[in-house]
Amino acid sequence: MLYMKTRVTFRVEANLASALRELPNQTRFVEEALRNALGQTCPACHGEGRLILRPIRVSNVREQGLNGLSRDEAQQLQSIYRLGRAVAATRLDLRRRGKRIGFSLRRGQNEILHGVLQPREAS
Repeated sequence: MLYMKTRVTFRVEANLASALRELPNQTRFVEEALRNALGQTCPACHGEGRLILRPIRVSNVREQGLNGLSRDEAQQLQSIYRLGRAVAATRLDLRRRGKRIGFSLRRGQNEILHGVLQPREAS
């Protein structure tokens, strides 16, 4: 069986080209990266290559009985919200679970992360 390759040329940033030149087998690395990328559809942009950032909708805090969050809870929720923005989440649902607060971070119909806020240990 004869294995033929076709040369492809494309431009990359200087620092990326420099890092690529340091690899022992540049061709194998690029081929594998392209195969992996082409074999999967990006869950954020659905393969379109562009992402429209939408604000994250947060469920109604008052309806869930989450008034008067502690400082730790507010800081943890702020971190989760920031993570949601970084991964293009569209919704953050909150719910009371006994004395704790549960959360579900979603992008469309897909749940990205869920959990329960944990009280910080006193030092």
